[in-house]
This record gives sequence, C-alpha cells and structure tokens, in this order.
Amino acid sequence: MRYEDTFSTASLGVAIDMTTAADRIRHVSLKIERAKVHAAALREVVRQFFDTQPYKVATRHDPNTRKLVYFISEAQAAPDDLAILAGDTIQNLATALDHLAYQLVCRDRGDAPPNPREIYFPIADDQAKYDASKKSKLAGASLKTIASIDAVRPYRGGSDALWRLGRLNNIEKHRLLFTVGSQAAGIHLGQLMSNLVAGSMPPDAAEAFAKMDIYLNPADKGFPLEPGFELYIGQVDELPDPKQQFRFQLALHEPGVAEGLPIIETIDELISTVDSVTKNLVNLLE
Repeated sequence: MRYEDTFSTASLGVAIDMTTAADRIRHVSLKIERAKVHAAALREVVRQFFDTQPYKVATRHDPNTRKLVYFISEAQAAPDDLAILAGDTIQNLATALDHLAYQLVCRDRGDAPPNPREIYFPIADDQAKYDASKKSKLAGASLKTIASIDAVRPYRGGSDALWRLGRLNNIEKHRLLFTVGSQAAGIHLGQLMSNLVAGSMPPDAAEAFAKMDIYLNPADKGFPLEPGFELYIGQVDELPDPKQQFRFQLALHEPGVAEGLPIIETIDELISTVDSVTKNLVNLLE
C-alpha cells in the first residue's frame, strides 16, 4: 500500500505539500530500523539454539579401512522462528528500498508521481533485464535519480547482495518459510596438527598448535545435518581425541540464490548493503 504525501483542500482547490526532506528520509529509515530489530531477534534465537548443544559427535572405526571416523550422532532441527525472522528482516529491507524509490520519484515530481502504486526499487537478474525494467518501475523519476540508482548496479553481477535480497524477498512473499537448517562449518585444524606432531616435537610446540584458532572448512557441509553424517576421517587405528572440536552453523538454502549461506552473516550483509545504498541516495531527497 502506498501513502500520499499531499492532501487537497476542496475550498481552496490547491494541494498542500506536507512532506519535508526529513519526513521522506524517516519513511525509509523506519523500515530499516524495523529490519534490524528482527535481525537482533534472529541472533538471539540462534544463540539460544546453540546453548542447547544441539549436535553430538561420536567416533567409530570403519570396519573395512580401520580408519577413525568422526560423525554426527544427534542433530536437532533448526527452530521455525529462524525462517520467520529472516523473512521479516528481508521483507522490511526490500520495503525500505521501495519506499526510497517512491520518495525519490515524489521529490522529482512535486509529489505527483504518474503511477504512485507502481513504483518499486528496480532489482533484476542481470543488467539487461535491469535496463529494460527500470523506467517502468521508476516512472516519473528524473534522469539524475535514475543515474544515481544505475550507479548502485542493483542486479546480479553488479551488487549480488541486492540481487539476492530481491530474489529472497520474492521467495518469502510466495511461500511460508525459507529453507533453514544446520550444516558443518569446520574441524579444528590446530588440534589435528597438535596430534600429528605429538611425540615428534617438544610438548610446547604441540600445545601451541592446539591453541591455534584455525578451522578447516569442509567441502561437503552435510546440509541439513542428520545423524550418521561423517565430519572427518582420520588415520588407520587412530585413537579418538576427546579434545577435537567441530563447528556448526545455521544456514539458508535456497537453490540458485542462497545455497548453504550462513544465516546471520547473510542477513548482516543485506542490512549493511541496504544501509549503504540508502546513505548514498537519500541526499537526493534534501
């Protein structure tokens, strides 16, 4: 739904402008701030989920190769609130950009845009589609406004974050929940190296390796994690190391758009991108 920035006084037959530059900017910033509230709630749900220690790791020796295998023995399902909060955040970010486009056109046309209900911030799958659709989505915008949005490059291959925001927003509008689940995020490389050098190097050297905060990122993350997934295969007859650590993360998994992307980092990137775009364009409203 679009709001009107003017009202008519029938007795005088004139339109009175009720919008200042500060008002226009506030319409945009309120949606961004609401997105940040949802993102903060999302981070809290993630924290609470990990506090439950939702994954358990066990070991076994492969009966054929005798190699040590670390595997998932238990894995809790990701909370539904994650998908809901991620969707709310993304919807508010996309709406903030649409409000920005609307206010830019209103500013250019003296609050009389030709198609007020059809103004959207143009985001496309590639530059050709963007160039073909931007004028219809910004009907009434000045050449300066269009050029300023062109500079943002809101399409895949330009600003991939904006493209992803647009695609995820479309998914969220047409389906109840995003696909969110758990995946492996790494094995502690320092502990592995500590075990390898134990006995062949001084104890201080092995201890130094164990303190290294370096994790080996797996090629197969196992999305969504289920019992039986193999996290790491060690050496023949190797003994299990109770100190060996593994990392896990909650991720979005929308094929072709956000396949196994960490949910918190992805949401933070989208917020940062919309913040940046808004700061670059709101000066046109002043």
